[in-house]
Amino acid sequence: MVVSISVIIPSFRGSPYLIELVKKLVEDDYKDKEILVVVDNPFPEIAEELKREPVKAIFRNGRLGRVSALLEAFEHSSGDLLIFLDDDVSIVENNFLSRIVESMKSSEIGEIMKRVGGKGLLAQTIDYEFMSFNYGSLTLAEKVGRCLGLNGAAFAIWRRAYEKIGGFRYKIPDDFDLGIRSYLAGLRFNFITSPHVVNYAPPSWREWFKQRVRWGIGAAVWVKENWRDLLKIVIEKPSLILLLLFIVLPSLAPFLITILMNTLLEDRIIWLGIVMLSSFFINLLPFTTVISYGLFIKILLLFTKTLIALLASFIAFSLSYYVIAKKMGYRLRIRNLAFLYFVYSPLWFTLLLSGFIRVFIFRKYSIEGRP
Repeated sequence: MVVSISVIIPSFRGSPYLIELVKKLVEDDYKDKEILVVVDNPFPEIAEELKREPVKAIFRNGRLGRVSALLEAFEHSSGDLLIFLDDDVSIVENNFLSRIVESMKSSEIGEIMKRVGGKGLLAQTIDYEFMSFNYGSLTLAEKVGRCLGLNGAAFAIWRRAYEKIGGFRYKIPDDFDLGIRSYLAGLRFNFITSPHVVNYAPPSWREWFKQRVRWGIGAAVWVKENWRDLLKIVIEKPSLILLLLFIVLPSLAPFLITILMNTLLEDRIIWLGIVMLSSFFINLLPFTTVISYGLFIKILLLFTKTLIALLASFIAFSLSYYVIAKKMGYRLRIRNLAFLYFVYSPLWFTLLLSGFIRVFIFRKYSIEGRP
């Protein structure tokens, strides 16, 4: 039986990768396919290029939003299998569509593995980060058989399964919302490691910062709206979920170590107070000297213990990532791992925490640039 495919691509204006992606899909040998592209406010050259391709192109005035584009494309689609692709991914392997169909035979929803394209330290670090995301999804597929958090940049779902869970909703983030509803509905989940697609890293740290602010707020909104179901899932599978959390968020370990072990600020304040006291009252100098010396030794030992704990956690992190890399087909460099662990991940973790504070405490849910 031949499976009919609908490939759905939402876009705002048209990314630099959109036309190449469409051409790759058009040239794919799979016969029973349709390609639907919904573009809000398209660049004139993008619109002209799409008109020359055998695709269903829908051009809309204004920025009506990603979910609106996805819903409109679905209404115009007819395929048994729906493949959703962002407009900034690239297909790098042959027979892409037929291999997706083959991978989806025993599942109802499947996420397609993403690698990160681009040069430089930022792109390489994000590629390592995506490796942990990929491994988390693969582990859920193998151990649980269900999808919890879905990266909507590239995934497939059977039409009947999509309709069963009600399709996309106007939620932030819309892909994670679809993912957890597929989990609660018991949809069989597969993580597709081959073929994969390529995502491209933000071109600058400034763009990365804007992206992660959106991601942090989106994650917080998702947790706030689904915390009861998430709590049940954690209670059902605590060891697995916590393990995946530490893999996906490496900064959790050093953050907890610092919070639990670090009393340096209080000790420094007390030490400084004792020194000032001894400078005013010379008669107390022998007594204050002994106390300040003991406090100094305590600070030094605590700093040493914290440093040892952080280095031990980095070694454990590196070993686990090398095991994951071997399974996922990645090659790692220790300097990039150190940058990920001590610089990149703490930055991202800080932005994530700020997103949760914004949503849970200040009740601000808006995301700049996201209609």
